[in-house]
Amino acid sequence: MTHESIPPPAAAACRSTRSSGRRPNADYRWTARKAMAFLDLLAAGESVAAAARRVGMSRQSAYRLRTRAGEHFAQGWDLAQRAGHARRAARERLGGGAR
Repeated sequence: MTHESIPPPAAAACRSTRSSGRRPNADYRWTARKAMAFLDLLAAGESVAAAARRVGMSRQSAYRLRTRAGEHFAQGWDLAQRAGHARRAARERLGGGAR
């Protein structure tokens, strides 16, 4: 082992205290709470992309979750979207526009 392969103590200290500026891993994962909030937003008439953004996730990850989570989640997604479409249609009929 050579002297050159040992990092100076100051460099090691900087590496250990440096903040990466990234969110914790849990923020990048779908949780049950995020999934339920996502379905609620779909039922309220949000698009998949908008609902995913509102829970801090991407549209692509939402579609991956739909595939991975199984039939019950996919059915909930479909029901939520139908409810959202019905809600938007009702608002349009009442003259409220698609909010």
